[in-house]
Amino acid sequence: MEDNSQSEVLPDPPWLAFCKLCRLPNLFTAWADILAGFFVVSFYSSERLTGLDFPVELVCLVIASSLIYSAGMVLNDYYDREIDAQQRPDRPIPSGAISAPAALSIAYGMLVAGCLFALLGGYAYVDSAAIPWRGGVVAVVLSLCVIAYDAVLKRTALAPWIMGSCRFFNILLGMSLAQDLPPEASWQVFSYDAGQLLFAGGIGLYIVGVTWFARTEAVASDQRMLIAGGLLMLAGIGMLAALPLVQPSVVTLAQLTPSGLWGILVLLSLVLARRAVIAITRLEPQNVQLTVKQAILSLIFYDAAITLAVCGTIWSVTIVALLLPMLGLRRWMYST
Repeated sequence: MEDNSQSEVLPDPPWLAFCKLCRLPNLFTAWADILAGFFVVSFYSSERLTGLDFPVELVCLVIASSLIYSAGMVLNDYYDREIDAQQRPDRPIPSGAISAPAALSIAYGMLVAGCLFALLGGYAYVDSAAIPWRGGVVAVVLSLCVIAYDAVLKRTALAPWIMGSCRFFNILLGMSLAQDLPPEASWQVFSYDAGQLLFAGGIGLYIVGVTWFARTEAVASDQRMLIAGGLLMLAGIGMLAALPLVQPSVVTLAQLTPSGLWGILVLLSLVLARRAVIAITRLEPQNVQLTVKQAILSLIFYDAAITLAVCGTIWSVTIVALLLPMLGLRRWMYST
């Protein structure tokens, strides 16, 4: 008589199910946004970057971003639970590893906690920030974008733009504890100058393109949608390349010349462009999925490239190092 016990699939333990629900590998891209935003505005006040002993306010911002990002992933699966029950029944909610009411409570609890941590960061060292409460306000707006995307707009034409807005505000959250802008800074909104907004906007538009590209990654994709997504990613990268044109700014390119920054952005983009062309010309789902994974991975490199141009090598390497846990975790849990 055959022993079938080895063929049985055991349910994930609760901690592993929760990590999968939060898309833990992708969490490090949110950290990259926060670190890049914090580093580039701190470099303007050179006394802030004296070593790798990160201040308490940065820890608060990283925790805030982590909680809000993870809450967004949980809400994504909560509102997709009926579809997942048919197409991906092994995921935490449809498999029963985590109940739907528990997932909903956890998600909204994390959003509230994330906003409180962002507010706390501004008051941890109140002398460090020109507007101590700004991080809390940005975190609230970011949380509202997360809820709007998952609960209401995910299947509308606005969905990619809301997703890009989440990344935009995540970068601004990292920059939220900046000191006063220099008198010569270009036009500003809510005490973010043109360079800061261009950096955040470039990353945000890039993610709009990634989201367009990924909308039908599990089935045969529309070639026109893939082309549109690719062009939007390119436009976001173009905004990053335009940073030298809006100087002076808090985001001062002190470590690289404009041509140096452009060269790095081109090299990074060639790798992604190759993947995108393959996906557009060969519409198999696996090609689209590989491009989306490459685009998410590249986000860390784009954050690191701007950090290199503004702050120097050690701070850029700190961001690139986030790839190690990200790639390690991808070996045993999904990221899309």
